[in-house]
Amino acid sequence: MSSPARRRPVPRCPIRVGEPCTLCFPGATGPQDCGLVYLVQDDPEMAAELAGRRTAHRAAERDARGSLR
Repeated sequence: MSSPARRRPVPRCPIRVGEPCTLCFPGATGPQDCGLVYLVQDDPEMAAELAGRRTAHRAAERDARGSLR
């Protein structure tokens, strides 16, 4: 009996919350070496905005799961 096929994990874009990494920054191989991710995380104001967006996205996902029950 063969083992079930494993799917590769899809890296998520840290900037476009909830979306997969599409390698939109030239030369990037994923979020780990993306210049855009570095720039946003290095700027305190942009990092704070991103944190707010992540919080809102998580809350929306929680609400959507709660309404499915």
